[in-house]
Amino acid sequence: MGVSENNAHYGHRLRVYRKIGDEIYDEVYYLTVNGKPVTKKREREIRSIAKARDKELLNYQTEYQQEMESANPVKFHQNGRIIGLTHPHKRSETQTGDIFKLRIRLPNGNISWGSISIDLYGFDEAYAQAIQRIVEALSINKRTKIYRRMKAAQEFY
Repeated sequence: MGVSENNAHYGHRLRVYRKIGDEIYDEVYYLTVNGKPVTKKREREIRSIAKARDKELLNYQTEYQQEMESANPVKFHQNGRIIGLTHPHKRSETQTGDIFKLRIRLPNGNISWGSISIDLYGFDEAYAQAIQRIVEALSINKRTKIYRRMKAAQEFY
């Protein structure tokens, strides 16, 4: 979130707020003392301290996110589905068949798109092919927990 400025009845203050993993950092820097504003010089010092702390937390947050992405290249929705693998329902007459759509974010930042026909291969085979494409694109070992979790996610589609 960064640094926000609040002027409430109990004092003018700066708030530094960041969520890193499951831990929340919520720090407050007051710009008043005993209900009276601090001097302009002290206010500048407090603002620079708050901005420095926010920058420190931002770096820590970025490192944490990169570490989590490298450790876990495949993400899952709350309902158990794989993020990037969808099974869209037929919405219009222009959609000709039942498919799985793939959107895979590659390690270099590019995105790989694709689709697999359920009508052509059958549901189980099409799902297996979709998982295989994800595994190949992200270089995931088939003996890992992530692979087993992706295979088990079939029931949610």
